[in-house]
Amino acid sequence: MKRGRLFYRLQRHFRNRRFQVFDALLRRILETQPEVSILDAGGRPDYWAILAPDLRDKVRITCLNFRTELETYAQPSPDLRITCVVGDACHMPEFPDNAFDVVHSNSVIEHVGSYQNMKRFADETRRVGRFYYVQTPNYWFPIEPHYGVPFFHWLSDTRRIWFFTRMNVGYARKCTFDMALPRVDHTRIISPFLMQGFFPDGKIRKERVLGFSKSVIAMRSAD
Repeated sequence: MKRGRLFYRLQRHFRNRRFQVFDALLRRILETQPEVSILDAGGRPDYWAILAPDLRDKVRITCLNFRTELETYAQPSPDLRITCVVGDACHMPEFPDNAFDVVHSNSVIEHVGSYQNMKRFADETRRVGRFYYVQTPNYWFPIEPHYGVPFFHWLSDTRRIWFFTRMNVGYARKCTFDMALPRVDHTRIISPFLMQGFFPDGKIRKERVLGFSKSVIAMRSAD
């Protein structure tokens, strides 16, 4: 699946804009304590190049992910205090309740599989963090962000599997039936209604682009 420069340029633009919300959360917490501990649930070390330089000596980051992800995406800068932990963000017995000041998650919950797994992911996020910031693409945005195809995520699983086995779908190449099954299971875009159900104690924010809500953010913040 090859994506062009425009895809990554737009991805960086929207990610940087969204991160301003998280940056503000960190700064509010730092008004009351000298440093902040972050769990990046299902995240990658290279993502944290986005962190402002003046915050890097005040923030400790734990990236929890599968081994292959952590080995592929290395730490971007030596001045970032990042610890990598191999694990599953849907089940985190290695961390006690409120182990972190903030749990951060960027475009992960839609990739954990079933709705039950999403609920487990959300419950663990709420358990191990005092605050949280969880972002995911909005189901009601008309363009499927992973493949760059309009309306594709609005189709049933059966129809998406059919298309994957018959033709290229945006950035995704035509594949066999056996390969199409995990591809569909791996990406389930969800709505603001479901995000609110998964995070009942959080506030739901929407990132808007050209009048459409592109992303949904569930937050329990320091306000």
